[in-house]
Amino acid sequence: MDNINIVKLRSISNEIELNMIKAILDDNSIPYIIKNHGAGGHMRIISGSSQFATDIMVAEYDIDRAKSLLESISID
Repeated sequence: MDNINIVKLRSISNEIELNMIKAILDDNSIPYIIKNHGAGGHMRIISGSSQFATDIMVAEYDIDRAKSLLESISID
């Protein structure tokens, strides 16, 4: 089995931007992992949002396409 290198696409501290980026990645079939900082994951479950930053991680082979999609809608 091949190893997949996971890299950070960007760090987000805004729930609206996080949801927009997740939708763009979903619409373009780019798998991602959400990595919460601190107690962010627990806070998101309890209150629906987090004051801590969240990293969006993608496979290294998808990073250029993901960045291009975000740049095309002025999320840089």
